[in-house]
This record gives sequence, structure tokens and C-alpha cells, in this order.
Amino acid sequence: MTDEQIRILIVDDDPDLLDTLREYLEDLVDRYVVETAARGIEALEMVARARPHLVILDVEMPGMNGIQVLKSLRAVDPTIPVIMLTATTDASVASETLRQGAVSYAPKPLTSGISITSSRRSR
Repeated sequence: MTDEQIRILIVDDDPDLLDTLREYLEDLVDRYVVETAARGIEALEMVARARPHLVILDVEMPGMNGIQVLKSLRAVDPTIPVIMLTATTDASVASETLRQGAVSYAPKPLTSGISITSSRRSR
């Protein structure tokens, strides 16, 4: 096993959720380096500077929504795994995120931590 750091980008307009997930993931494994963005355009700028190994992305955000961000991420680098989060119960939203290339979908509020056991992507 390698000591390579795993970069995770969390994108959500809820600052409390950003802080909670960041703290949880950083405490979970020392190798996780977690960055956060509150807006879609900010996330895309961060990805352009340095590719994360995993993106956790909220569907419903002001301005550029999560599905738009997902489409843009896929255009930049289709190999980055993306887990979508949303508070909506509309099953068509989950279906659309998976159709657009998300690897998983989780409803909010999160009742337990997200398991990120194989987030490494080959380079």
C-alpha cells in the first residue's frame, strides 16, 4: 500500500455540510486531503488547477447546478469519480446523475459517513 495522498473535492452550497464532511473525511484517513467549494464554477476552477481523485457534488446549488457541473467535469476529465448528493426524493434526478456519469448517488441529509474505499484513479 502506498502513502500517496488522496485528493477529495466536496462541492455544496451548505457551509455546515462542507465542514462536517471535510472534518469526517480528514479524521477518517490521514491520506485524505479534502478541499471544498461552495459553487459549481469554483469547483471547476479548482479541478482545472489540480485534479482530485474524487468529487462529492451536491445536485441543487444556486447558479450552476450539480448536473451542469457534472457534465462540465466529464468534459474535462471523464475518469474522476463523482458521488452526487441531494435532498430531493425525485428518482428521476438520481437517474439523470447516473446517466451523466456519476458513480453513485446519496440522499441528504446524510445519516452516516460516505464510504470511500476505492477512490484512487489510475494515472
